[in-house]
Amino acid sequence: MMKTLRKNAKYVLWIVLSAFLITIVGVWGAKQAFLDPKSNPDLIAKIGKTEITYTMLGEAWQARLQQLNDQGVKVTDDKEKELKKELLNALIERQLQLNYAAKLKITSSPEEVAQSIMSINAFNDKGVFNKDRYVQYLTNQRINPSDFENEQKDTIILTKLRNMLNSGVKVTDGELSSYYMKRARKITADYVYFNYKNFINEIKIDEEKMKDYYALNKKNYEKPDRIKASHILIRPDASPTSPTGRTDEAANKFAQELLAKLKTGASFESLAKKYSQDPGSGAKGGDLGWFSKGMMVPEFENAAMALKTGGLSGIVKTQFGYHIIKLTGKEAGFEPTYALVRSKVLDEMQKQEGLKLMKEHAQAMKDAIKEPADLEKTAPKYKVQAASVSFSENAKPAAIKSTDFPDTVLDLNKGDVSDLITGENGVYIAKITSESASPFNDADFKKKSPELSTKLKNIKYTQEHKDLMEKLRVDEKVVVLDKNI
Repeated sequence: MMKTLRKNAKYVLWIVLSAFLITIVGVWGAKQAFLDPKSNPDLIAKIGKTEITYTMLGEAWQARLQQLNDQGVKVTDDKEKELKKELLNALIERQLQLNYAAKLKITSSPEEVAQSIMSINAFNDKGVFNKDRYVQYLTNQRINPSDFENEQKDTIILTKLRNMLNSGVKVTDGELSSYYMKRARKITADYVYFNYKNFINEIKIDEEKMKDYYALNKKNYEKPDRIKASHILIRPDASPTSPTGRTDEAANKFAQELLAKLKTGASFESLAKKYSQDPGSGAKGGDLGWFSKGMMVPEFENAAMALKTGGLSGIVKTQFGYHIIKLTGKEAGFEPTYALVRSKVLDEMQKQEGLKLMKEHAQAMKDAIKEPADLEKTAPKYKVQAASVSFSENAKPAAIKSTDFPDTVLDLNKGDVSDLITGENGVYIAKITSESASPFNDADFKKKSPELSTKLKNIKYTQEHKDLMEKLRVDEKVVVLDKNI
């Protein structure tokens, strides 16, 4: 219930807008004449005769940056450059896919576009599409409706292309059996681990940069006022299948009866456990834990914030039903000074710089490995030690602090060297040095087949998609001018 009570106050469609801006890049590029890079310093990529400029990339980047800010992600200058390269690649791949879809004569109808737009929640009022809300939203974002509709058209086309390519990926019974046996192996893997903490001593953080970082990220160190509360929820539900059959009036009346009992000394926790219809908090005596402003629906939040510790509310009606709220704790927030949070700023900046330096070293080592034996040979040069671990799908390696490591390594062939595998505080590089097959278990195979089939199909699709993109890049003569990023 805590999750359902939390209000999603952010109404902006950053994903939709990002896709929209990506499409606009393609439109702008298609309208421009073919220019020589020397005469257009803003040029950043060419796809055939379609151009992408830094200005266009910047428009898409602003939407992406806002999305990251909303998620609380801090973006350094180096991280910005890295993310812009990823975004540019997305722009290029989107245009390549649209061109490919056009060759395959994949289209979308006006009816499909209309249905796509009407399904966007931001344009709906109580589940029904509201044209005024749609127009107002686009007006506020300075988006031309026809351009937005073209974006939806392209999105539908890309979805159809993806579905068509995905449907073409087949997994045979033999491939599935082989993949099951591969995943069932007991393996021994050699690996190296790059921990960002090992690089912190090589990092010097300038005090002025720390102050600048604090100024840009001050909100992340603020602590808002927060309260702790419990509640009893009574839901109205007069449907034939309802376990209570309570009308709205009956639910309100029952909540009033419970409130009267509480006022005469009844245990809030006991009544919540017995009667509350919030499955998340009811079993815990109604406890919702700590929350701050903006995390609950307004009616609930306003009533809870107005209480004193130990205080009991009246009946509070929200979209979820009728609540009785008890405030069990209150903490005042604070706005920190730089001196107060300096150590946290330093830790964060050291982590960011350490992760960057660590990744550079790890990638350099990965690039230096030309054959499996190089894993052990190159490790000392990069100041890491090769270690060994044995495990199977049903007995994960406890020494490895990574949820991705077991799955990634089990999908390798003996002697293959992995790409960088994300760990708790760094990255791993691994290879399988020995393997032993497990007996084929028919019952286990049948149980795991659906999941394994999906996994194998995704692996094959990813590889086929990668091969297709590489082919299209060559066919379309894609040129990327990294220096302009």
